[in-house]
Amino acid sequence: MKFRILHIISAASVVALALSSCEDNANTIGSSLTGDNVEILVDSSFTISGNTYRISSIEPKTNHQLIGSVSIPGYGTLSSDVVTQFLPSTMLDTKNFKASDVDSVSLRLTYFPYNIYGDSVAPLGITVYPLNKLLPNDIKSDFDPNGYYTTSPLGSSIYNASSINDSITEKLNYREINVKLPVELGQDIFQAYIDNSKNFLNGQVFSENVFPGVYIRNSFGSGRLTNVSATGVSFYFTKITTEEEKTDTTVSEHQYMLATPEIISNNIIKYNMDPSLEAKLNAGDDIFVAPVGTESEFTFPIKEVIDVFKTRGGKQAVINSLSMQIPVDSLVSGVTPPPYVLLILKKDREAFFDNNKLPDNKTSFYAEYNSTTGSYNFSGLRYYFSEMLDKTEIKAEDYTFQFIPVQVSFEELVNSGYYSSTTQYTESEVQPYALSPVLGQLHFDKAKIKLIFSRLQANQ
Repeated sequence: MKFRILHIISAASVVALALSSCEDNANTIGSSLTGDNVEILVDSSFTISGNTYRISSIEPKTNHQLIGSVSIPGYGTLSSDVVTQFLPSTMLDTKNFKASDVDSVSLRLTYFPYNIYGDSVAPLGITVYPLNKLLPNDIKSDFDPNGYYTTSPLGSSIYNASSINDSITEKLNYREINVKLPVELGQDIFQAYIDNSKNFLNGQVFSENVFPGVYIRNSFGSGRLTNVSATGVSFYFTKITTEEEKTDTTVSEHQYMLATPEIISNNIIKYNMDPSLEAKLNAGDDIFVAPVGTESEFTFPIKEVIDVFKTRGGKQAVINSLSMQIPVDSLVSGVTPPPYVLLILKKDREAFFDNNKLPDNKTSFYAEYNSTTGSYNFSGLRYYFSEMLDKTEIKAEDYTFQFIPVQVSFEELVNSGYYSSTTQYTESEVQPYALSPVLGQLHFDKAKIKLIFSRLQANQ
């Protein structure tokens, strides 16, 4: 489901932040300006400059696995494999089963039908290999798996996105890619739990002492990318008991291993840019493409904005709003611009993603692509303005921003009252974009920065 955040500013909030002083300093927050002698001023004469450049990798900390390969004229080719460790269950059913009761094991990749890109009918193949050592903590999308896995595969499967696994799945809204794994793998893992259950306390210990994980490679076909929402390993048990002349058969299924945010999971993404895009980028066009395509950098004219505010606002002024709209054009049919973008001070970028931060609307912001206006609209830059207004010296690091394609996850919050309830959606995670091909052309030279502020007119 796609959620939209609407930024609504009422007329009453136009004078919500007052900056007043008896001196020439306009950065003190005081009472709001009111009365008939208040004048609303608008200035949109500001310009920005920026450049867009290729990037070689991203570091998305996501629980979603991207599998497959596509080739799109005007965009290029994009493929993705996966390496992942697993978080094990801390309680295996040793009361009712023993290791020899494991009769089959299956890797299950669960996805929603709307989370595919490309041809749903085209047959694709995957091959699963066992990892032979721990994945590095600083893993990125350009990770080379050679040397980290055993070349003898655990299993393989041919699948298409329109196939239905069974009558139960047919009634549900999800689909699965299933790969049969060796039964000996399941029996060994089950016995490892019996021998020392402490090795199952967390994903790190489990990966070190029991099972390092798997490498899932797109081994056959092209034409589709599948965004997998859950990756797990299921154990199937068959137990036959005989008492006197009575025989009972117990069949059971348990998902004992799951790829989760607590462990290391990584999409190995390879993108080859279409030559026509490469030529545009080399010519200076701001080609905005993901995953693992380009990012942008630009300088925001905050000094000029403050100068206008102080010069035209006088000794008493109120900042009502500061906004920025950056136009973006679609270039290839069927490939939209990135759904969300992150605007962040360059100096804060690394810490933002490393610490799983969320936009604070002071030094980092996000905007959704508006298909109606063909732009990204940042309406809440007022607090950034206020932060800069308080500074005695504004340095280059205070107005050098990066513009990054991102994926934004939302958390549903329900506030229940006696008579009714309301639902809100708040962002819960922002990560570099790695879901499907996206592409657009930014126009920094046509960006619109609008400052709206109030000043107190002199008495006539």
